[in-house]
Amino acid sequence: MRVKKMSALALIVAAAGLSLTACGSGDGSSASANTSASTTASGTSTGGGTSTGGQGSTSGSSSSDSTDSTDSTGSTGSTGSTGSTGSSKGSELSAKTQTSTSSSMCKTDHLAFSASASGTKNEIVVNLKNTGSSRCSMHGFPGVQLVGPDGLGDTGPDAARTDASASTVTIGPGEETRFLVRYIPDTSGAGKKYTRLSVTPPNEKVSEIVNLNGLAFTIAASSGNAPDVYVDPVGYHVGSGK
Repeated sequence: MRVKKMSALALIVAAAGLSLTACGSGDGSSASANTSASTTASGTSTGGGTSTGGQGSTSGSSSSDSTDSTDSTGSTGSTGSTGSTGSSKGSELSAKTQTSTSSSMCKTDHLAFSASASGTKNEIVVNLKNTGSSRCSMHGFPGVQLVGPDGLGDTGPDAARTDASASTVTIGPGEETRFLVRYIPDTSGAGKKYTRLSVTPPNEKVSEIVNLNGLAFTIAASSGNAPDVYVDPVGYHVGSGK
């Protein structure tokens, strides 16, 4: 009977021990779970460091935007394209300038002719003034034929060309260019007097009569040799622009 009581007591104590162990185990796993949850939560909140990284990426994105805006400014700096527009305007302006400075051939109808002394003995200057409204150019030798006092029917020889080099001369409205006529006067007393010149501008077919007035001269009659009158190309005193 006592033995039975002892057994029962031992069973109770053992059961109580088992119960305490079970309770301790439950607390431990609960604590472990809590610890794990806390660790996870803490890791996630540190992963909030990821959200900080996300801000960094946002700020990186904003930096990218700012770079883009810089790039777009750079493309605005393709104001270089504005520069190219300026260049195209410069070309257009240059083209207009060239057009405005270009000129056509001088026509007899748009020239006024006169003769004057050159200041050198046996030389005459023939002046050609642009009476037109635009610039015109001449290049080469004019045609010059001597004309006597009896009119166009009283003509003499054509002036021979000298070996002077010709250059292009451009004159604006109201401006002049000139050429020289040289002659060898007659000393025999049997020569012919010429009071006018028939002048044809270079590359033209229409001539104009120029009165010599007090500059009329007498030369020997042509003998088939080189005439006693010579003409230079247009552009006498061309250095003055006229």
